[in-house]
Amino acid sequence: MKDEIKILIVDDVEANRVSLQYLIHEFLEDVELLLAESGEEALKISYTNDVDIIILDIQMPGLDGFDTAKYLKTNPKTQNIPIIFLTAAFKEEEFKQKGFEIGAVDYLTKPIENHQFINKLKLYIEIILKTKQLEQVNENLYAALQKEMKLKEKIQKQQLELVEQSKMAALGEMIGNIAHQWRQPLSVISTCASGMQLNLELGFATEEDNHSNLKMIMKTTDELSNTIETFRDFTNKDKLVEFDLSELIDKCIQTEAFLIDENNINVVTYLEDNVKPISLPNSLLQALMNIFVNAKEALDTYEGNKYVFITTTREENNAIIKIKDNAGGIKTEHLNKIFEPYFTTKHQAHGVGLGLNVVYKIIHDTMNGKVRVRNSRYVYEDVNYEGAEFTITVPLQL
Repeated sequence: MKDEIKILIVDDVEANRVSLQYLIHEFLEDVELLLAESGEEALKISYTNDVDIIILDIQMPGLDGFDTAKYLKTNPKTQNIPIIFLTAAFKEEEFKQKGFEIGAVDYLTKPIENHQFINKLKLYIEIILKTKQLEQVNENLYAALQKEMKLKEKIQKQQLELVEQSKMAALGEMIGNIAHQWRQPLSVISTCASGMQLNLELGFATEEDNHSNLKMIMKTTDELSNTIETFRDFTNKDKLVEFDLSELIDKCIQTEAFLIDENNINVVTYLEDNVKPISLPNSLLQALMNIFVNAKEALDTYEGNKYVFITTTREENNAIIKIKDNAGGIKTEHLNKIFEPYFTTKHQAHGVGLGLNVVYKIIHDTMNGKVRVRNSRYVYEDVNYEGAEFTITVPLQL
């Protein structure tokens, strides 16, 4: 590349400068030469130009070569420029030692041997070019790393937003379920209380009726309290605790009771006893709820008995959860895409494809587990079925 290397020649004798200029131009290409007749001029040129090599005469009036080199080494812009001292043989050993102490890379005596001088200059130029290439590579790598870090931060932020959006959607669904679940208990309480009041007003109240009504009210109130606890557990910040996996599955089913009843879904469970991970129960509950909602939506168009099967087992140091439905399965071309963000086969009004991506993030990134899906064919009560089967594997100790 033209003018890739800039060489500054510093000598108070014009003939020396011209001689070096002709010599360098004769044997070297792509070199720009800068000329200075004094140390002071050399400092000005090196401060205002990107000089790569300085060929510096030692014996000059005013600021000599040694003092010039000292100033160059104290300036951050010029301190790393290679300096080749060039001078007469007078006091050669003394000058050579002093030159190297200051920081020179080489020392040549006049009259110079042309081929030796050019060969050394070529070597330094090659080193400088390689250094520049490495610096450029490092700059590119640093820029790429910065870009990747910013992209990673952006993705992490988006992932957190997706998880938060999914959780808010799950909370909204849970609130709807709670409202549905509360209607019946509140109706029972209202009926018992109004009946007691009416009997008291009419004088028909008996101790046995009152006791029965109060017992029913207390029982129904306990059911309402349990619903509140389930909701509160889900909204609390998740903590690393030991929990019973079967109880968590039961909580998931209770939370989705409205969807189960409204859509005539039969939930069949095969839960192994005493599977107790030390992990994040609320995060796992959210993932299970998202899979359950996905199964419900797949079953919306299914005619016949609707099933969701949930199985838990313990294998070595992992808890295994399998959830499958009988909705017919997932199209083969979609199997490898369903965990991708924003992938959905539903109309936009029914979802934007975040639920299963959030499941993937929770299980893989938060719980150090794995989730996979496949189409499964099986027989239940002598009937052949086919549906999607999700398998969640999470470590027993996070």
